[in-house]
Amino acid sequence: MKREYLYISFAVLVLITVIAIFVTTRKNQKKKLRKQLDDLYVRFNSVKTIPLAFKLNKAQAMARRNEEMTASVAEYYQKYEETEKHINNVQDMLDNADDTMNSVKYKEAIEMMKNISDELDSCEEEVKHIDDFLEEFSRKEDMQREYSTKLKEKFRVVKTTINKNAQLLSISFDGFQNRLKEIEDLFSSSEELMYASDYSAAQEELENIDQKLEDIKTSANAIPKLVKDTKGVLPLMIDETKRELALTKQRGVYIEHLDIENKMAQIEADLNADVRDLTAARTEGVKARVSSAKDVLNELNEKLAEENKAFKLARETNDRVYGHITDMEKVENYVRIAYDKESARFGLVDLKDILKTMRESIEKYREGYENINSELSGCVKPASQILEEAQTLDTSIEADMKTLYSYKTTIDKSTDGESRAQTQLTKLQLVVSEVETKLAEYDLPTIDESYKVDLKKSRDYIARIRELISQIPIDITQLNTLLDEAIDFIYKFYNNINNVVGMGMMVENAIVFGNKYRSTYPEIDRELSKAEFQYLNGEYTRALKTAISCLETLFPENADEKILENA
Repeated sequence: MKREYLYISFAVLVLITVIAIFVTTRKNQKKKLRKQLDDLYVRFNSVKTIPLAFKLNKAQAMARRNEEMTASVAEYYQKYEETEKHINNVQDMLDNADDTMNSVKYKEAIEMMKNISDELDSCEEEVKHIDDFLEEFSRKEDMQREYSTKLKEKFRVVKTTINKNAQLLSISFDGFQNRLKEIEDLFSSSEELMYASDYSAAQEELENIDQKLEDIKTSANAIPKLVKDTKGVLPLMIDETKRELALTKQRGVYIEHLDIENKMAQIEADLNADVRDLTAARTEGVKARVSSAKDVLNELNEKLAEENKAFKLARETNDRVYGHITDMEKVENYVRIAYDKESARFGLVDLKDILKTMRESIEKYREGYENINSELSGCVKPASQILEEAQTLDTSIEADMKTLYSYKTTIDKSTDGESRAQTQLTKLQLVVSEVETKLAEYDLPTIDESYKVDLKKSRDYIARIRELISQIPIDITQLNTLLDEAIDFIYKFYNNINNVVGMGMMVENAIVFGNKYRSTYPEIDRELSKAEFQYLNGEYTRALKTAISCLETLFPENADEKILENA
């Protein structure tokens, strides 16, 4: 009995222990499963609390004006809706798992939580994918706000610079203030658009602001130079061109083909428009128009100068044409008279037809001169064209003048040749007569036979020249050739005779002077006797040398002077 009681007690104790272990195990299992479920709830809440809807709305607003971005956002919006359904499904699964645990269906709960974990993995991946895409738009928003901040600083710097240079930019200062006010309004507009999440429109406004600030900076840098050009340089150039235009008209120069007045009117209209733009602080196109206006004015001044120069040259050329026509007429008249008078005498070529043609040309040239004179006075065509006509006319006259002068030269050479021959013949006759007179007057003891031959040759030259002059027609070429030979020969002969006579006279003077000293100096007597012997033999040079050498022993410094004084 007692043993049975012990067995029963032991069994009860074992049962209690088993029950306690079971209860403890179940309790620990429930606690572990609850923790797992709580962790799943934490993961779920982390996924669920990501503000995808807010970010999608913002992305839709930013992509509103970009078709490509709008399509992309729409695609992700569809993914978002699918993910939302997935999240709601996980919510239901969590709720079901919670109920299952409460029903102490731990095995089912474990299976359910495993499925929930897998679903949460998928949801987290989907949400991350969508969130990464939407974060790009957030970064763009941040960059846009940073861009706006930089533009505001840039605006501040530009505005400060404008205000500091108010005096330099005085003509455009109010215009700059208006443009800066426009930019301030654009900043306000961009802020409103960003507040309304219309980021595409806000970006356009900011880019517009940036461009306008750059334009203002460019204008501020350019305006001082442009003001100098539009207020100073161009007006002076316009006035100068107008003055030159007025003077040109007064001179009667034709300038209609240059269309100057219309071009000037256009330049002045553009200049007025440019001044208005600068007053409004706008420079777009002003620099190009100012540069173009300068080029046009410089070109007009150059063309006016060219036409004035051409007009002056045309008058001078036409005056020269008149002088050439007059000269041509004189030369033609001279040639015609000389030809009629001397053609037979000199055997000239027939010039009748040529002179007739020249007379007709003179009339034609005179008519051309009158036409050009009329054109210059009538202001009917550009002076450059008239100058070309005058130069062409002058060239033609010069060509005919050259022809006429060649005929004149031929005639003059013939007549001048005869006249020269007559004159030279007379001179040569005188020279030969003087030679004969000297030879007779000084009666030198000995004359070389060659001098007699040369004297005869000189007389022959004179006879042949006289014969050629008397011929009809005269052969001027032959006459001139013979005359040159005669002049060369006879004058050389004349010089030789002069030298011989002079030498003889000098010897005589030296001997006469030395005779004073013969009785005193035997050497002088001996040398002078030798000189006399040489003199009588016609050795005049040796005789003179001998006489002077002996006298130099007495007068070493001035023997020549003593002889001349004594002579």
